[in-house]
Amino acid sequence: MTLTLKLGRLRQLSQVVFLVLSNIGFEGFLKTGIVCPYLFCYGCPVASVACPIGTLQHFAIIRLIPFYLIGIVGSTGIFFGRAFCGWACPFGALHDLLARFRLLRKAKFPQFKPGKYLMLTLVLALAILTSETLFCKVCPAGSLFAAIPGIIAYPWLRFGVYFYAHLATLAIILVFGLIVARFWCRYICPFGSVGSFNVFSSLGILRDSSRCDNCGECLDSCPMGIKSIVDTSADSDCIRCGRCIEACKKHALRIGWQ
Repeated sequence: MTLTLKLGRLRQLSQVVFLVLSNIGFEGFLKTGIVCPYLFCYGCPVASVACPIGTLQHFAIIRLIPFYLIGIVGSTGIFFGRAFCGWACPFGALHDLLARFRLLRKAKFPQFKPGKYLMLTLVLALAILTSETLFCKVCPAGSLFAAIPGIIAYPWLRFGVYFYAHLATLAIILVFGLIVARFWCRYICPFGSVGSFNVFSSLGILRDSSRCDNCGECLDSCPMGIKSIVDTSADSDCIRCGRCIEACKKHALRIGWQ
């Protein structure tokens, strides 16, 4: 087994492990409420962690500075950049699965870096103006990990308009995910703004310029549509997934500490 194959399987194993760890809240003491550095809904019947965006909305509503949240997101961002999006996020893992069935495999779609920042601004603004965690009521990750499991766990509950809104947003994102690789992660996810830490994070994609012949195969394999291999690690869309490393036949790339 080659090194690149090991990297790919390690990434998949990591995604499974984090999915399991996010769903071990079978007992009250396991529902830690610890904020995780990726999207996951605390409304899930067996959730053990709390969503950073849901937590951020809560603090925006009560008009307090979320020092705890800032500490977790800041520390993980400084050390790992946006790596949790590529190696831990369960909703991101779903997008990796959807990519196997992409309808337009050869089509290239542009980056739109402002998208994640605009969404984060909108989420915060709505929370402050309405005193409601509105994003949580339509979040597609919440649809998959909370709304749908809720039907099974709590069959006696009546589900209203937000439940169907959840299903609608999830369906839309899944459809676009079958067209554009990592559609949600690339264009919409408000937590994707943590990619701002990529500029100075310790973990990154390292390039050996003496081996690189600029063939572009690494960029063609990038699920986030990054256009330059020279400053990949600094790009706010880089999720450190390592697919560029897997694609490089010259072994010019590796993931490591900068």
